[in-house]
Amino acid sequence: MNLKNLAYQVLNEASIEQLQTQFVDSGKISSEDFESIKQASGGKGAYATWLTKKIEDKTLKAEDLYKWEEYFKIFNRRKKDFPSPDINSYKSVSDINSFIRKAVELKNKEQEDPSAKKGVSKVDKFEEFKIGEVDGFMVYEIPKGREDLYNTSCELGKGTEWCTATGKTREYFDNYINDGSLFIFRKPGSDEKYEFHYENNEFMDKNNLPVI
Repeated sequence: MNLKNLAYQVLNEASIEQLQTQFVDSGKISSEDFESIKQASGGKGAYATWLTKKIEDKTLKAEDLYKWEEYFKIFNRRKKDFPSPDINSYKSVSDINSFIRKAVELKNKEQEDPSAKKGVSKVDKFEEFKIGEVDGFMVYEIPKGREDLYNTSCELGKGTEWCTATGKTREYFDNYINDGSLFIFRKPGSDEKYEFHYENNEFMDKNNLPVI
């Protein structure tokens, strides 16, 4: 850990300790709620401070604290998409409702199309489709019938000659995925990729040449 990161960690820990003294030890909020705040804030002092004050003044409900862990994760990655990149600018109920609406909107878009996620690695972005590792390759399955995952196929297959990942036409992807699942093999730190489709008996390298 470099000096800058160490200093940041120390400041965060000090800030959270101060919050506990100011709000929990004084009885303004419960220790249970404060634990939820720490969890939701990811240990970030600024988020913990903001949440603590909003719970204390009842602008937010303690029962909704669990939702903020995901809201903050989205906010961290996509601040440019929010009305303001500064959490402290969300003061009124109306401001906070705008924040929540945007966070939910972005969450839904990313759930519908995982390729729309920004600020995350492919490993994290497509974690739900990862089914294992083989000889240093990450193995992903695009399930049969999932025509909605064309963009996912294109991103996982970027840099290949696969007709299922052209980014120009989805006709071949739809044909393949309706016949059966697509299995994509990617080696981290390398451009080596393979695609397997059982129903067509095809195991292709990145140049769309048969391996077997």
